[in-house]
Amino acid sequence: MKLRISVGVLLLAATLAAHAQAPAQAGTCVACHGSAGQGNPALGAPRLAGQQAEYLMTQLQNFKAARRGYDASDSHGAQMRAVASGLSDSDIQPLAQYFSRLAFSADKAVAPAADPQGQALYQGTCASCHGPQGEGYAHLKTPNLKILDSAYIERQLTHFVQGVRGAEGHADELGIWMRGISLQLAGENERKTIAHYIGSLKSAGN
Repeated sequence: MKLRISVGVLLLAATLAAHAQAPAQAGTCVACHGSAGQGNPALGAPRLAGQQAEYLMTQLQNFKAARRGYDASDSHGAQMRAVASGLSDSDIQPLAQYFSRLAFSADKAVAPAADPQGQALYQGTCASCHGPQGEGYAHLKTPNLKILDSAYIERQLTHFVQGVRGAEGHADELGIWMRGISLQLAGENERKTIAHYIGSLKSAGN
């Protein structure tokens, strides 16, 4: 019991310290992404807490430069583009680092069971860039997928396929690459299968 209390106190102290160092611009983010960066699936806002800092920084830069959120049908992207347009270049790195350092706690709901087809699709299509457990790689600027909800992942895969995200003439090199990977999937069913499998990777603390 004492150990549990001690761990809880340490986590609370770390969270409070992180909030105390929050950049002023973080106040705009929490309206959709939550006060602890936990995300809000009802708003289509992904979890930011515990995400790769390099990935967050790159995406904020992409929104600001209209490399993402450029398509009128992408309402969520358009909102983020408007927010990012108000950021200065010097605002972006502190914001990315702040949210990446927030303590991540897994959803209390039991993660869906993994299925062999989803695992095979993920390992053959995604794992080389996003890691065998969806953890992402800082040096590749790839996101931690297992902290994201399945609906968000499926929506992004669909956007890549449609060219709403990752289209040549708009997106950065990584976005164009992801569009090419997404086009290798055999339609909606495989996108759903991969998104469902990634949802099964959720685990506490990492």
